[in-house]
Amino acid sequence: MALIIVKKSPSEKISEFLLNLALPQDKVLFVQDGVIFAACKNVKNLVKEGVELFALKEDFIARGFDEKDSEVTLVDYDGWAELIEKEEKVIS
Repeated sequence: MALIIVKKSPSEKISEFLLNLALPQDKVLFVQDGVIFAACKNVKNLVKEGVELFALKEDFIARGFDEKDSEVTLVDYDGWAELIEKEEKVIS
């Protein structure tokens, strides 16, 4: 299992590449401009079934989104640290 951290917006090809790396049981965390994915209605269709999706709440709100607009689980910095601690591999 791995934690994949996506920092770039959906318009950046590297973001799509990272999402394609995700396997069932992996987790994806969207931070910085990557949180734009968290507001996309089809974000769950972009990854394989069984991949858990998270976004950094502070970055999500800083970009003008409302918490209720998120299609993924929002976490704070402590939640981010917990995700990193629980995973054997982190890909960013």
